[in-house]
Amino acid sequence: MQQAFRIDGMHCNGCVARVTKALESVADDVQVTLDPPRATLESPDPLSIDEVRAAVKKAGDYVVTPA
Repeated sequence: MQQAFRIDGMHCNGCVARVTKALESVADDVQVTLDPPRATLESPDPLSIDEVRAAVKKAGDYVVTPA
């Protein structure tokens, strides 16, 4: 299942790399872009916003909202 989330607070490619690495712990395929600040996740089962927020919190102070 593919899901998309807005990730506010990313400012550089380093942020993208940290968020990508964090999200790889909860999704099979992760694509993170800086412009627009978005993460597209592919996983067998739907991920809750809380699961995604918890994973991203490990990467830094980013705000996750449904896209």
